[in-house]
Amino acid sequence: MRLLRQFLPHSLLLLAAGLNLLPFAYQVSLSLTPPDALFSNPYPFAHPLTLENYQVVLEKLPWARYTLNTLVFALGSALGQVLIGALAGYAFAFRRLPLGGFLFGFFVLSMLVPFVVTYLPNYLLVARLGLLNTLPGLILPMLTVGYATFLLRQHFLGFPKEILEAAVVDGAGTRDLLFRILLPANYPTLLALFLTLFIGAWNQFVWPMLVANRPDMYVLTVAVQRFAGGEGSDAWGPLMAASVLATLPTLALFLFFHRRILETLMEGGVRG
Repeated sequence: MRLLRQFLPHSLLLLAAGLNLLPFAYQVSLSLTPPDALFSNPYPFAHPLTLENYQVVLEKLPWARYTLNTLVFALGSALGQVLIGALAGYAFAFRRLPLGGFLFGFFVLSMLVPFVVTYLPNYLLVARLGLLNTLPGLILPMLTVGYATFLLRQHFLGFPKEILEAAVVDGAGTRDLLFRILLPANYPTLLALFLTLFIGAWNQFVWPMLVANRPDMYVLTVAVQRFAGGEGSDAWGPLMAASVLATLPTLALFLFFHRRILETLMEGGVRG
């Protein structure tokens, strides 16, 4: 019975992980299968492996341009949210602001409202500002999400107040408290938050499709969708290769930093 209790949870976790990884593994196998043998055998890796599908994608699509667009969009969104979250989180944690609790409630409320609900007003605002099919038009509405502010406020509240008080006695100002003490001390949290926001922005599809629908402004998710509806509609091998190429960067980031990301997400809900 003791052995069953020890191995059953691990077995179930391994089974769940395998079921979740199976579609991606099958996608990778299809991307490495010769196009003429794609439907001859349903089993993965049943044919000699080839990079022909990847070659087709890189020849037919300006993949470097799409990758650059996605990278700038994801970096701008993630860095902007972390910066705003750090400044606002510090203010909500340590400053007595007029209506501070009420204003912080708006940040929390923004976490409860699905981003898809804001698509129409954000689109109209971006259109009136003349920012359609521009990177600022893609990035600016992403900065209004309050998740970073909430998470960093919780972490700042958990920082020992004695250290901050001692720094104030030694003459430290607001800038010193934030940029020389709080942010360096919370570097792992900032890194995990940045990676979480970066991965979320990289995987965005509907918002970039609405705002940046000009071919030279496509991000990778939109490029793969357009390819699936155009040249790749009957070319399943190249389509699988394009999907793998679009997924690999964020998958690698998560696999490398997953422990820190998960720890930060769990800590944010209990601190403060």
